[in-house]
Amino acid sequence: MSKHYPEFNKELEKIHVPVEKLDRIILQTINENNKQKPRRKKIILTTIGSVAAAFILFLGSATFSPTLAKVASEIPLVGTFFNESSDEGLQIAGKSGLTQVVNQKAKDNGVKLTMNEIFYDGTRLTFGMTHESLFAIGDFERPTILVNGQEINFSAGTSGKFINPSKYEIVMDIKPTEDLPEEFDMKVIIDAVGLIPGNWEFEFPVKQSNEVTVIQLNKTNVIYDAEVTVETIKLGPAGTDLAIQIKSDPNNTKIDPYLDLNFAMIDEQGRVLRSLSSSGHGDKIDGVEVANLDYLYTPIKDGVKRLTILPYKIPMGMGAVDDVSVSLNETLPLTLDQGEVGKITVTDVEFLDDKTVVYFELHSEFPFDDNLTMNRTWLESKDGKDLSFQDNPFAKRIKGNLFTQEFEATKTKDVKFKATKIPKPITFEPFEITLP
Repeated sequence: MSKHYPEFNKELEKIHVPVEKLDRIILQTINENNKQKPRRKKIILTTIGSVAAAFILFLGSATFSPTLAKVASEIPLVGTFFNESSDEGLQIAGKSGLTQVVNQKAKDNGVKLTMNEIFYDGTRLTFGMTHESLFAIGDFERPTILVNGQEINFSAGTSGKFINPSKYEIVMDIKPTEDLPEEFDMKVIIDAVGLIPGNWEFEFPVKQSNEVTVIQLNKTNVIYDAEVTVETIKLGPAGTDLAIQIKSDPNNTKIDPYLDLNFAMIDEQGRVLRSLSSSGHGDKIDGVEVANLDYLYTPIKDGVKRLTILPYKIPMGMGAVDDVSVSLNETLPLTLDQGEVGKITVTDVEFLDDKTVVYFELHSEFPFDDNLTMNRTWLESKDGKDLSFQDNPFAKRIKGNLFTQEFEATKTKDVKFKATKIPKPITFEPFEITLP
C-alpha cells in the first residue's frame, strides 16, 4: 500500500484511534470467525485485528486527510452506519465512537436483513439496519424485543433511505415503557418484511454509553386543571430526553393528557431544539388518569446552562388546512401569509444547475426550531411535483429568522414556493430549568 500512497504512514501517525470501539469490533469479529472457522483461529485473529484497526483509523481521518480519502473510499467501512444520518444526534454518536457494531445477518424467503449498528445511552435506543432483496420495499413489521429473555413493551419510529432499488437502510428508534438496565442481552425478532412472512432473529449484548447526565426536576405547573410535571431531563451526546407526567380527572374535558400538549425546548441563546420523537403510556390510578410522556430532542450545545420548557397546544377544529404559495417567476420579495402564526417573505432565489436554493425570512412570534419541522416549506413544479430532497426536506436557519432551503434543480422558474396556514399555538407558563 505504501508503494501507491507514499504519505500513508505519515498520515497514520496523526490519527487518534477510538480504542474502546476498536476493541469491540475486533472482539466481535474474532468471535464470529471462531464460530465459522475454528481451525484457523490464530491466523484470523491477527489478520482480522489488523484489518479492523485499519478501518477504525480511516473513520477518524478520511474526512480530514486528502491522502487517506482515496484509500478509504475503496474500502467497505464498518461502524459508520449513523455517520451520514440526517439525525444530528446519531451523527455525533457515530463519529464519536459511541455506537456498537453488531453486523449480524439473517435471511429468509429471499430477504436479507442486517443488524448493522446500535446506539444506547439512556436517552435513546436506536437500531441501524439494512434490508436487501430483489426489490427492497423498505418496510417491516413491528419487531418483538426481548431484554434478558423477557419481552418488553415499547413504541417505535422508523426512517430510511434507498441505497439502490434492492438495498434500503433503516433507522429505528425504540422507546421502552420501562427503564432498561445499563447492560443486558437483547434479542430482536422480525416475522414479516412488508407482505413477506418469515423469521429474522438477532441476538447481541448491549451496553449503555456513560455519556449521559440525568437531572431530576419534579417541577409542576397546572394547565387546564391538570397537573403537568417535568420529571427528568437526560442529556446525552445523541439527544436530550424529556420525561413529562400529566395527572388529570378523567371527566376533565379541557385537556386530553395524551394528545393536547406539546413542549418546545429552548436554550438561553434562544435556540429551539428539534423534536425527534415522542411516545406515551399511562393508566387510571385511584380514579386519576396518569399519562407518562417522553420526548426526544436534538442534543443541547456545549456550554448551555439554562433551558426553557414551553408547553403549548395547537387549536383543533380550525377547518381544512390550506396551502399558501407564491410563484418564483415574479419580482422579489414575495410574501406568503400563513394566517395567525405569521408570514414568510422570500428574499432571494438561486436557480443552479444541480439545485434550486430559496432564501426567506420568517415573521412569527412562535419559537420554531432551526429546521421548521412544524412549519414545512416546499417547492412545487408546474405539474404538482414536490421538489424537496427526500433525505433533506427541511429548511435551515442561517441566523435569527433568516432561513435557506435547497430543492431539486428545475429547468423553469415557473415553480411555486409553498407553506400552510397554521393556527397560532396557545402557550402556557414555561418551566425554567437551570442545568448543573
